[in-house]
Amino acid sequence: MINFVTIDNFATIEHVSFQMGDRLSVITGETGAGKSILVQAISTALGSRADISMVRRGADKAVIQIAGEYNGEDLVIRRELLASGKSLAKINGELVTVGQLRDFCRGFADIHGQYDNQPIMDPENHTAMVDRYGHQDLEETLSRMGHDYAIWRRAKGEYDKVLREEAEYRRQKDYFQYEFDYIDQLGLTPGEDQELENQLQLMKNNAGIYTAVEGTHQLLHESEPSASEIIGRCAELISGVSQYSPELEQTAQELNDIYYRLEDVSDSLRRMSQGMDFSEEDMDQISQRLSAIEDAKRKYKMDVDGIIAYGKELDEKLQLITNFQGEKERLKKAADQAYEAVLMDGDQLSELRHAIAERLEKAMVKELDDLDFANDQFKVEFTRLPEVTASGYDSLEFMISTNPGESLRPLSSTASGGEISRIMLAFKHIIGESDDVDTMIFDEIDTGISGHTALVVGKKLREISQHHQVLCITHLPQIAAYGEDNFLIEKDLSTGRSSTRITHLDRPGKVRMLAALFSGGTSNRSMEAAEELISSVEGSGQPERSE
Repeated sequence: MINFVTIDNFATIEHVSFQMGDRLSVITGETGAGKSILVQAISTALGSRADISMVRRGADKAVIQIAGEYNGEDLVIRRELLASGKSLAKINGELVTVGQLRDFCRGFADIHGQYDNQPIMDPENHTAMVDRYGHQDLEETLSRMGHDYAIWRRAKGEYDKVLREEAEYRRQKDYFQYEFDYIDQLGLTPGEDQELENQLQLMKNNAGIYTAVEGTHQLLHESEPSASEIIGRCAELISGVSQYSPELEQTAQELNDIYYRLEDVSDSLRRMSQGMDFSEEDMDQISQRLSAIEDAKRKYKMDVDGIIAYGKELDEKLQLITNFQGEKERLKKAADQAYEAVLMDGDQLSELRHAIAERLEKAMVKELDDLDFANDQFKVEFTRLPEVTASGYDSLEFMISTNPGESLRPLSSTASGGEISRIMLAFKHIIGESDDVDTMIFDEIDTGISGHTALVVGKKLREISQHHQVLCITHLPQIAAYGEDNFLIEKDLSTGRSSTRITHLDRPGKVRMLAALFSGGTSNRSMEAAEELISSVEGSGQPERSE
């Protein structure tokens, strides 16, 4: 919802700032006072294409700010048009692209008038508009359709993937087999290269290692006397007198521990020296094995574990090639079953849409008759899409005839600007609270109407404002009378240069404004007519048809 609008240096507007009401706000003013410029400024702030020529002469930039609430949070939109030719857009102080601004504002505000492409004019929107009208009837089926469609797309994706893989794998089968055989024949085991490297280092340093190991074993156990024998003798001597003090007893125990530990180390060294009988042939075999592994690592640019994993992947691909037919049949069956469910959902959706479209046609004809269309024919035309989508296979387009003797034609190529605004008003009135746009702005909605039709338009705007914030630009008193907040736009020439100002009207001001719209002045008769019109609206709000 929009709370405040501030415009600086935009065309004839030097500065205006006004607070919008929560429900129906109506802006009136003489022709040329700046009503359309105001709408164009708001439209620019909401993401329409920037027109740099609208920067007020002599100013560096034009600035439009809109403050309000959206989805329960405070919102400030700022659009700057620089005289240099650039433009900036910000949402809550953060720079955004114009596209991001436009997308963000789609759910925030709709402008229906000469400066914006109407959603109702684009056939791409018509299916969604009908669905929104009949959302209660469609909600369950649309949800199921979306769910089944996602399942089908996933199943179809898997089937298409296996078809692509089959063609690709069959072209590469010989390559896969060659690579697999190469890796399989290597017979790698995890960490094998590191283990072999360790063995080779032992072999290359065999003489020095053997001398150190065997020499240490001799000193510990074989020499006369050996270290083990000396420690053992020491342990015996201290043990013989250990009963005389706790300290001697502890020392005896420690010497015994050292003796047995030395025995363990000695045995270990003995086994090591006995196993260090390497031949040149053993070294050559390990070197050759390591060379083959290193060749594979360079070829695949992987370590040993990566090569083993790649071999398993190749094996799986080769297995898949031999089983493609069965896999294809399985996946195709799953995709076909999912598609049947989608088509059944599509049939049900289409049936429901036809019933909803029939209701919409009748409701629109009634609304258009109220709005004084000369030949109020309205039809929803169905065509079948070449491919089903998540919302079915229907493509809907609104057809209309607005003049006697004319056949039904696409709405997008038939109606005038003023007619489009009234058609959109009719649609908004029908769908009521199901439309989730916070704010609706109507410009040129009074083109080509007067009298009773204008009263009907005002009443419908008031009814729409029960569920949405509405801003309407008009020059008709019958519409302006329904405003709950009324504003007057005037052109000020007191400074010798055209400037636009906007004033919020109290009730007496509203009466004077309506009187001026009736007769161009505030005569007693026009003031009485204005009072009578306001009283009628404030009373029942139900206009009576009069000739």
